[in-house]
Amino acid sequence: MKKALPVSALVIALVLIFSCNKNSSSGYPSFGPSSLWPLKQGNAWYYKDSVFTDSNLSRTYLDTATLTSQVLQDPSGLFFVGVNNPNGWFGNSFAAVDPYNTTIYALDSLNGSPYVFFGTVSQDGTQIGTGTDFTNPSCPLTSTLYGFATMTTVNTYSCLKNIQYTTNCNNVNEEAIVTYVAPGVGIVRIEDYEMDTTKNTLYLSYSQTLQSAKLN
Repeated sequence: MKKALPVSALVIALVLIFSCNKNSSSGYPSFGPSSLWPLKQGNAWYYKDSVFTDSNLSRTYLDTATLTSQVLQDPSGLFFVGVNNPNGWFGNSFAAVDPYNTTIYALDSLNGSPYVFFGTVSQDGTQIGTGTDFTNPSCPLTSTLYGFATMTTVNTYSCLKNIQYTTNCNNVNEEAIVTYVAPGVGIVRIEDYEMDTTKNTLYLSYSQTLQSAKLN
């Protein structure tokens, strides 16, 4: 089981002052039929998760992502909706879609800060944002998120793609996270590639793939 982005709080610093006041309104702008992630109450996403060892499949299991009744509003007008995915990538977190339907924002916990989880671009390979992890000050990690405009088919869904690369102070790529989003459906697939230090190469360590969705 994966948490939301391993370096989530470091990916992109948002110009937001987040308020944790509950708001029961269902009129937030991210529930529409063409939303990058339709965060409408009653929607559910059913996934198959796979765990790999050196890219060899070790186990699979099913998990479900549903929306909770908790809605948080920040001063800019974004509404973050609770996402319950305890056996999958998102855990118990929050998500929002901006009113222009260009960006998915995420919030891992009420003690965290919102960040860009996914963004749309007009040209393949466009940099969306970057951030630095100083947990190890002698060798900080840098995460950079890129977007792709060309559509990719994943399990019959037509998807946009983002890739987040994490490199160390020696400019060695330690992780790559690939996310596929189908507008009007939501998160279709996440792939997490991690470093195999014995082979000095990235391998697929985890994937979460949408099998079906219940959308109202």
